[in-house]
Parts: sequence; C-alpha cells; structure tokens
Amino acid sequence: MELPPIPASITTVITSGKLPPELGALFTPAGELADGTYWGHVASAVDEYLAAGAVDGNVRGVLALAGAYARLDDMEDNPDPDDMDEDNDRAVELLKEAEANGVDEDETVELWWYSDHMRSRAAQNRDYLVEIEAYVAKYGALPNQRLEAKLKPAHELYSAGDRAAALALFREVAEISPWDSEFSGCIDRIDVGWCRLLHDAAHVEGPEAARKIWKEARAHYRAARFPVTTHSWQLVEMLLGTGVPDIIEVIIYEWLEAAEEAGESDVPVTEDQHRIFQLAVAEIEGSSGAAEA
Repeated sequence: MELPPIPASITTVITSGKLPPELGALFTPAGELADGTYWGHVASAVDEYLAAGAVDGNVRGVLALAGAYARLDDMEDNPDPDDMDEDNDRAVELLKEAEANGVDEDETVELWWYSDHMRSRAAQNRDYLVEIEAYVAKYGALPNQRLEAKLKPAHELYSAGDRAAALALFREVAEISPWDSEFSGCIDRIDVGWCRLLHDAAHVEGPEAARKIWKEARAHYRAARFPVTTHSWQLVEMLLGTGVPDIIEVIIYEWLEAAEEAGESDVPVTEDQHRIFQLAVAEIEGSSGAAEA
C-alpha cells in the first residue's frame, strides 16, 4: 500500500498564502516542498507551531492534517519499528486533532488506513529483526555476509592461479537457490558466482563450455534474468572477444529491455556503457556478417 495523495485541503492552504511564515517557507507557491525540504521538516515545524499555541482556528485542523501526513511520509525512510510506532502514534494524535478542528473524514480516511498498514509493517519489521538476530547468533553473520565470505577467497584463489579451488567456491555460491532458501535475498551475490564461472569457461575452455554454463545459469534462475541488471555491462565486457556474440546479444537486449521497463529511454547511460555497447554491437554484427559469408 502506497501513501495516499496529499489531501486537497493541505494544498489549498499552502497555495492560499495563509500559512504562518515559518511553515510557508517550507513550500513553493505552487504547494510543493521547497528545495532541500522533506516532510520530516514539516512534521517538526507543525509540532512546534501547534505546541506554541495561538494558532488560527481556521487553519489548525489543516495544519494538524499536514503534520499527520508528514509523519506518515517520514516513516517510509525509517524502517526502525520503534521509530515507526512513535511516528504513527503522533500521526494518530494529529488525525484526531484534524477531525476535531473541522477536517472532513473524507480527507482523513485513507490516512487512517495507511496508518494501520504502517502499524502492521512495523510489527513485521520487528519480527524480522528478531529473526535476523537469531540467525546471526546461530551462524555468526548475515546471509549475504556468509556468501561474501566464500566469494572473497574465491577471487583471491583465482588471482593466485588456484583455478580449481576458486571454481569450486564460485560454484558453491552459484548453485544456492535465489528463491526458496535462507539466501533468497542474495541474488546479486549468487549472480557473481555464475558470472565468474561463465567468465572462466569462456576464457579458458572456449565458447561451447561458456554456452553450457550460460544455459545452466539461466535454468537455475527459472523465470528471472541472468545476469542481474547491475552486472550486465561488466559481464559483457568480460565476454568480448571470447567467441560468444550470441550470449552478448541476449545480455545487451535484456538490459535495454529492463531499462525501458524502468522508464529510462536514453540508454546506455554512462560513457563506459557506451564504449562497451559499441564494442558489443561491432562483435555481434561481425559475427552476423561472417555467418552470412
């Protein structure tokens, strides 16, 4: 559930110029937050203003509503369950004050729902922290840290020339299920394992060995994409010149597809990505031309 839109009465008061100067400075004339201002600032300012007394009765209810909205918004960036509950308690007080000072329930009802939702989320976060503490007590580290503890020596072993030992560790990480295990949130670390196996196969054993690893990785990820988006360009660069333009083409295509789905129309983004993209396209086109010949 997402935070509901800003209630219309809040925007109306902001744009009307009726806000006290210390609060009005937090917004633009169009009713948006001023540069460098966050809803957390609004929450604090509203609390201070209401506590000082002498509040204009015509705007008290809307100010309380704005404070409640600000508190609920601020919770999004603070997953600590105790802080969430504290903010939520204050938001509830402000919603009650808003209704007691003329704000219609039509403008508060969605915020009440959202408050209940965030209360449940805080409870879930609290349960999660308990689980994490128990996990660390049992294993001595978080799941991603346990995988990193395997990947680091694997990189070192590979650099030192102990390929067999390194590949065994990379495969141990790669073959962990990214979906139905305690490591389900560690797909980026698992992905590193497969990327390194693919890189090794392409550079040491040749294109067919690389294609075998590629198929294995894709099957392991079920319906998800391999590699994860953040590793795409690095993997393409590692595979350039190894005789697998078909794999490179799929990685490039799926990265561009993911970028478009995310609303990023101007891709590749960085200069380095452009460089790799141009090299990849040249290799793909070169392989197509050779095949036609």
